[in-house]
Parts: sequence; C-alpha cells; structure tokens
Amino acid sequence: MEKVQGTKYISSLQLTKEAPRETCCIRDPAGDVVTGHYGARLNPIVILDAQTLLLQRFTIEGSKPPDAWIYAGRGEINQENGKKAFIVGRDTPEHHCSIREDWTNEDVVVRLADGQTVYDIEWVSVFCYNYSVDFAHLPVSLDRNVNLVPAYLPEFRKTAPFRERRRRCP
Repeated sequence: MEKVQGTKYISSLQLTKEAPRETCCIRDPAGDVVTGHYGARLNPIVILDAQTLLLQRFTIEGSKPPDAWIYAGRGEINQENGKKAFIVGRDTPEHHCSIREDWTNEDVVVRLADGQTVYDIEWVSVFCYNYSVDFAHLPVSLDRNVNLVPAYLPEFRKTAPFRERRRRCP
C-alpha cells in the first residue's frame, strides 16, 4: 500500500445568514441633516464596524464653544450617560482632545470608547462636556440580531507600539 504524504483537506460550510457589512446610514427620522449650536451639522452616519463610525460632511465651528466632543451613549444626553469617542488619525489614549478647530463638510472617522459598540448606544452627539450641553445629535437604534455589522478588529502591528510622548491639548 502506498503512503500519501502532504494530504490537504478543504471543507465547505453553507451559510444561512447574510455576512455582516457596513451599514448606511444612521439618520434623523425628521430629515437627513441635523443642525445645532455652533454650526454643528450631522449628516447621515455610516457604520463601518461595531465600534467605528463615519461622520459624513461633518461641520462645526469648533473654535467657538468651550469644548466639543463626539459623544455617544444611552438615555438622557449628559455627562453621566455617555463616553467621548476618538477621532481616528488624531486622538490616542495618551492624547485625546476636544475639537478646537472649525470643520466644514469634513468626513470624520470616529471610534467609540473601549467597551462601547453601536449596539450599546442610543445616540451620537456633538457635545460640550464642560457644561453638559448637546449641540446636535442623531438617534441610534440597532439590534445585534437584525442589524449585522462587522466586528471591530484592533490594529495589528508587526512591532511593539512606540510610547507616545504626552502632548498637551491645544
């Protein structure tokens, strides 16, 4: 009897559910655009994955309010019920700052706080944390059994991350 070496197996699996994908869009039931204090303007939001959102054509006069954050949570919109989101490409755990510059029609990618997913929140707000003021917000209502979005996968690095110097917020 001849011995077969290097045998490889391929298996197949029939999927009965639709694969998770980006979801468009979180929007206000009353209209596509929500406007508020300091020129805050929220257009429909694209859900990229369970923790990452794309704010399309986001606008705010960020140089005018005491502080302005992208903020997400449940219940009444206030300091106790939400968490500050990170602006991807700008914020890090060591350097997380308020929006201090004017933005007009910018596509902004934000990542929800650790432990928070799109299924855990009821709203996304442009929020003044110092005075607990909601400048503008969009309601969020997603069901993990109905609205399937891709899981959040943290960045993988080939080398250990460097330790970033602490920078002061402007």
